[in-house]
Amino acid sequence: MKPQKHIKLLFASLFIASMLFSCKKQNKEDTIVNFHLYNPVTNEGFSNVTVKIIEQKDVTPPLKLENKYEKKVIWEGVTDVNGKASYSFKTFKSDKYTYWQSVDESFMNGKKIITQPDYGSISKNSINKKTYKIVDYINYVFVIKNINCLNGSDQCRFRQKSIPCQEESWSAWSPFPVSGISSYYEGCFEYISEVVYSHQNIYEVEYEITRNNITFYLKDTLYIIGNNSVDTLKYFY
Repeated sequence: MKPQKHIKLLFASLFIASMLFSCKKQNKEDTIVNFHLYNPVTNEGFSNVTVKIIEQKDVTPPLKLENKYEKKVIWEGVTDVNGKASYSFKTFKSDKYTYWQSVDESFMNGKKIITQPDYGSISKNSINKKTYKIVDYINYVFVIKNINCLNGSDQCRFRQKSIPCQEESWSAWSPFPVSGISSYYEGCFEYISEVVYSHQNIYEVEYEITRNNITFYLKDTLYIIGNNSVDTLKYFY
């Protein structure tokens, strides 16, 4: 009976050891996380921002309904002058281990978030791009002006879409069609707005212009950056 007990204990020990070893077995491929934190209007990076990679282990006891996790920071760095930081590492194969990115978001205070990564764990054995597009709030006025006026029969309307916001569809034509009111800026039109509080942006603008009974289209790219003053967005046609 004793030899059989020793054999059972040996097999049990080997089984436990193999389970422990398999839980800690690493993937052969590298997991790479590339951070990029920048202003898509000025193309300036946010430097010296603390970024981290966190390892999370599921340590929920058997038959427990409430999950329990242990977390530890396995890497911490800061972004460079271009707003970039990168880390390459080996992950554990077991599904008990997941990996998460963390960014010190205090640099975003008082700014507009255009794009940030979707919530979710880091993909193992892959290149993970973690991009943050952040812009400043600014004051600006916009001016609509026919700078090439021919006569009172000139007509113009325009539409636009934001490049940093990756808008795929054009906005409605401006001026917006209203019953009894012309859907075009007519003649030697000129208008300057009140001060508008918004955020830095880049607009792709398309104009539909009619002069001398000939209709044609023009495209332009307009920037509003601010630079600590009231910027001017010029819809000149």
